[in-house]
Amino acid sequence: MPGFRPLWLTGFITLTLAVSVAMAAPKWQSGGPQGPPSKVLTRDPGQLFCPSATLVYGTIIIPTGQCYMLSVLRNGGGTFLAFVPPNAKIPPGQLFRLNTPAGPKLNGRMFLVPIQTNVVLVPVNTVTLVATRIEDFGPRLAIVLLGTPTPNLTIVFSVQL
Repeated sequence: MPGFRPLWLTGFITLTLAVSVAMAAPKWQSGGPQGPPSKVLTRDPGQLFCPSATLVYGTIIIPTGQCYMLSVLRNGGGTFLAFVPPNAKIPPGQLFRLNTPAGPKLNGRMFLVPIQTNVVLVPVNTVTLVATRIEDFGPRLAIVLLGTPTPNLTIVFSVQL
């Protein structure tokens, strides 16, 4: 069977290449369980985000039934994605200082989710509204911060239905 060996070798090489390409592709492109997001929303700074289900990040729970403005806050404890109530008077595109008389009124009304980053997103004791891309994957929801010094900074939440 002189023709069998080249055929076998060609098949083996083709299979090896196909497996390596599939492993290098993102999960959703390789048919993984996560798939592409079922819904993608973009929010400008100050636009409301109304989660359709309860969001969980570690021990932090963001309840459904309320709308929030998404912002970045930095204080002595670190940098956070802040879910700010819609009646907070934070002008889009400006820094809101937490060490002013209005700061303490806002502090107790936000949900804070820690962000791990190596760059400064905002000065200490300030909060600013940010643009976001919200990617809904069903059992998880990713919030991508847009227009920050760290491109595509993403915070992933579990979704509780």
